[in-house]
Amino acid sequence: MRARIESSESGVVLAVVLMVLAALSLLAVAGKGDVALQWLQVRNAREYAEAVRLAETGVGMALSAARFRLDAPRSGRYCRIASRCVEWTVRHVETTGVPARFEDADVPKRALHFEISALGTAGPRARSPVVVGFMLLAHGEPDAELPKKIEICRRNDDCPEDSAEPPVRRYWREDVE
Repeated sequence: MRARIESSESGVVLAVVLMVLAALSLLAVAGKGDVALQWLQVRNAREYAEAVRLAETGVGMALSAARFRLDAPRSGRYCRIASRCVEWTVRHVETTGVPARFEDADVPKRALHFEISALGTAGPRARSPVVVGFMLLAHGEPDAELPKKIEICRRNDDCPEDSAEPPVRRYWREDVE
C-alpha cells in the first residue's frame, strides 16, 4: 500500500512539474515575440532617422552646387553604403520679381525659384522624401531671357556679371510614408 501512495505522490509531483514547465515555456515564447517586436521597432526608428539625415544631406549637396541649370533638371546620388543612399533632383520652377524684403534699388534683380526633391533610404523599409524650395537672386529683369546655367557667387571678388547670390530657402516639406 505504501508503494502505491508514493507512486501516486510522485505522479502528482511529476504532473505539477510538467505543468510548471509548460507555463514557463509559454511565457518564454510570448516574451521572445515581444522582445523581437520591440527590437524591430527600435531598428525601424533608427533606420528612419538615418533616412531623414540622408535626405537632408542630399538637400545640402544640391544647395552647395556652384551653378544651377535653368533649362533641365539636374540629378545626383550619394551612397554611404549600398543600402544607405540619397537621390536628389533640382529643377527650375519659375522666375519672378524679387520679393519685397530682398529688393535693392541699385541693381535690377530677378528671383529664380527652384525646387529640390530628395529621397533618403536606409535599409529595406526606411524612406524619407523631402522637398525644399529655394530662390536665387540674380541680375536681370524678370521677363528677360534666361541663360541655360546660372553661376553662384559665394565670394564678393571675381564674380561674373550674370551670377547670382547664394541660395535662400523658401520652404521645407517632409513627407512621411
